[in-house]
Amino acid sequence: MKFENQMTRYFEREYERWRGNNNTPESYNTSSFKGDIVTKEVNSRSIDHYEKDLKIYQAFLDKKYMAYSMAYYGTSENPEVINQCISLEQAQREKYKLIVQRADIQDGQNILDLGCGFGGFIKYLFEEFPNITVTGLNPSATQTEYIRNFLTFDNSRFNLLQQRFDENSQNSIPHNTFDRIISIGAFEHFSNFDFLFKYQNNILKQGGKCLHHLIVSVDTIPHFLNAENTLMADYFPGGHIWPYSELKRHNTHLQLKDSWFINGMNYWKTLDEWHKRFWQAIDQLFPDYLSIEDVESWNRYFVLCKAMFRPDQGKSYGVGHYLYEKI
Repeated sequence: MKFENQMTRYFEREYERWRGNNNTPESYNTSSFKGDIVTKEVNSRSIDHYEKDLKIYQAFLDKKYMAYSMAYYGTSENPEVINQCISLEQAQREKYKLIVQRADIQDGQNILDLGCGFGGFIKYLFEEFPNITVTGLNPSATQTEYIRNFLTFDNSRFNLLQQRFDENSQNSIPHNTFDRIISIGAFEHFSNFDFLFKYQNNILKQGGKCLHHLIVSVDTIPHFLNAENTLMADYFPGGHIWPYSELKRHNTHLQLKDSWFINGMNYWKTLDEWHKRFWQAIDQLFPDYLSIEDVESWNRYFVLCKAMFRPDQGKSYGVGHYLYEKI
């Protein structure tokens, strides 16, 4: 608790220091318009955080969807309306419901889940839409193996691609294929959004839409633009926290239709629940699956992430939703 309070105070000072800063990332020698789609220097290490033993993730993620991203407890602006009475499992379902609503997903559509994690959103889609078709794309061996071994999807309506979404995968997906592209917690790993949107434009059908869910800061915080400048480099090498305004600058290949900022206390509550479940399961994890150093590293990870979302009651650091359409 002491370390979490110390880190929270640090981030409070940082958010106050950069409050109102609307400089573009280019002002700090970072650009989302050029370069590799994923930073090559850390490409091979960028998914290491997702390749731990499955038992670890099963210990703290929700039991129904195994969703490794923010759950939605009911507030986009005012942290006081966060629903304290619903479970993590219910809040993850509420997040999926919100994404479906904002992306206008309809039965019978063909969906690409970009960076599909453990398949939670795909599971939700098949529960809600009997005629929908979904492709999941994910480079993680641990997560794709889980989907193949534990989730029983109709293979006539489901396709799983274990690969990265980058320059080398351009020819693996035909043009004009998808009605919707959804990403949940994937865009933090990409460096060149211009290339990314150009690629999405190619594989979307005319009139197709994409919705992207990613962590953002309200203001431009220079050292957040590259994980290597922060403590998060230990967990997400090559990652980026872009200002909320950054994706709105990308309006060339696809047309931005709408955007929403989701209060960071939703993520704080999610992380706090993960953190509690992690410690509740520690006897099952240590020492069979985690060394003492691993336990310390995971505890530090939860504390650090919680401290980033907690200041200013979640109004400075949260999640952005961005809806685009192929015109």
